[in-house]
Amino acid sequence: MNSFKLEEFLKQEIKHSKIEIIGKSVLEKPIYAVVFDFGNPYSMIIQAAIHAREHITCDLVCKMIEEISDNFDKYKKQKMPNLVFVPLSNPDGADIATLGLKAVKSRNRRKFLLEINNQNKDFSLYKANANGVDLNTNFDARWGTGKANLFYPSPHGFVGESANSEPCTKALITLTEKIKPIFTISYHCKGEEVYYDFFARKENLKRDKKIAKIVKSATHYKIVSAQNSSSGGYKDWCIEKLNIPAVTIEVGSDKLSHPLGENCLEKIWKQNKNLLKKFSKIAKEYEHGRKSEIHEKSTCSCEKSIW
Repeated sequence: MNSFKLEEFLKQEIKHSKIEIIGKSVLEKPIYAVVFDFGNPYSMIIQAAIHAREHITCDLVCKMIEEISDNFDKYKKQKMPNLVFVPLSNPDGADIATLGLKAVKSRNRRKFLLEINNQNKDFSLYKANANGVDLNTNFDARWGTGKANLFYPSPHGFVGESANSEPCTKALITLTEKIKPIFTISYHCKGEEVYYDFFARKENLKRDKKIAKIVKSATHYKIVSAQNSSSGGYKDWCIEKLNIPAVTIEVGSDKLSHPLGENCLEKIWKQNKNLLKKFSKIAKEYEHGRKSEIHEKSTCSCEKSIW
């Protein structure tokens, strides 16, 4: 799903939700958040498609939005945390990956993209944004120290001119600091894996692993450590800077090839649908393991309305 299809999806009635624009991309495309307020003191953020070619994760999150909308009262009875979905964190990249250079109006920008893509007009494997920045290496979380980091514009791996340099990165940071979530999910593909660790405080390790196991129990994906290879991701920033649990969930079998098509969606949805039922349990685990002063402040400052 690209930004055009997402806007069509958002035009339909999504009951019990509030749709907000949390920022704009390099190409001035809106970045949308879909908010479900259950009146809970706790909130979670679920974001997807920060990598352009992984736009199948936008489709997955839209399926989650439909499920919550259609069954809002049922989930409210389960004491569901407030949910904030960001289905398409990289709208420019998704449009470039699905539509190619037709998605870009500026002649100079098209020339730039062709240059960094080695004059290849096929952008289906593109991961970056319109600046050639890999947004999941752009956050201020040991920025620029990842094994695969690049320091020049590229279809993948470029960390940016500085940490938090990109408008999509800034939009997610602003949203997160405003919502003060107790947990975040970043949807990627592929591998059917769950990543949960990134230089967390020692006192948080036990809590974070328990929450990762809850995610595993719902999806049946394996838990993997990438602490020594990743850096600058949204999940990394949430763990290191905010001291909250966060996971990256890689959907889709590793046997599949990028980009994953819509024919993969139904299986991925079946593997992740049950995760929605676990959010209340994750909130309880967070509350049980809460220790730091930052957690206390985040909880006390929450009002009934999260927006």
